[in-house]
Amino acid sequence: MDFNYYDKLYINSHAKELAKVNNSGGDYIDNVYMWHTSLIDDPPYVSLAIFFNYCSLGCATCCNRALLSGMGGCTPFHLSDIDKHKDIIDSITIVGGEPFAQDLTNIRNILQRSKDLGLRTNALTNGLHLWEPEVRKLWPLIDHINLHVTEEFVGLGLYDRVDELPFDVDYNVIWHPNNIPFVLDCMGLLDGEKFFIKKDFMFGGEKYIPTKI
Repeated sequence: MDFNYYDKLYINSHAKELAKVNNSGGDYIDNVYMWHTSLIDDPPYVSLAIFFNYCSLGCATCCNRALLSGMGGCTPFHLSDIDKHKDIIDSITIVGGEPFAQDLTNIRNILQRSKDLGLRTNALTNGLHLWEPEVRKLWPLIDHINLHVTEEFVGLGLYDRVDELPFDVDYNVIWHPNNIPFVLDCMGLLDGEKFFIKKDFMFGGEKYIPTKI
C-alpha cells in the first residue's frame, strides 16, 4: 500500500513562503527556535503556520534532523506579522518541532494576538507537554489541537494516558472533556503483519509517519 508520506508534508509544495521581516518593533518574538512562516492549506481554512525549530523525540522518520536539533536557523518574527496577514488568512497554526517545548510566553502572545484578531488557532503537537500546568493554561486560547502520534509511542500506552481515553474508542476524533478535539493524524496500528492508517480526518492531517514500512 502506498501511503505517499512525503507527498503530504505539513508545509505543502505549493505553499507561499512569506518574506522575512526586519527586527524593528516592540512585539519582536525573541526565540531562536521560531524560524519559518508560510502560508499553508488548513482545509477548509487558509492558515499562517509558525514553525518552531526544536523537538526532543528524535524519531527515526523525522524529515529534518537540523530542525530537530534546534540548529535550523532563525527568521525574525513579529506579532505584527499576524496583523499584516489577518485579511487573507482564517487561522494561525503553531507547529514544529514541538511548539510546547519552547518559551511558552511567546506561544501565549501568538495565540492571544490571534484570538484578539478573531482568528482560529491550531496547534500541531506530539502531545508530550499538553498536560503540564503551564501548557494547560493555554488551552482556552487553542481552538483545535492536531495530535501527531509518532511511531515510537504507538501501542506503548503513552497516548492512552495523554488522551485519558482508551484506544478501543472511535479514534478518528477524540474529544477531551475541555471540548478540544484531538485528531490523530497518523494513528498507525500493527495487526499482525498488516499496517494500516486512519485517513478520514476532520482537520486534514498532512504528515503521515509509518510505524512500519
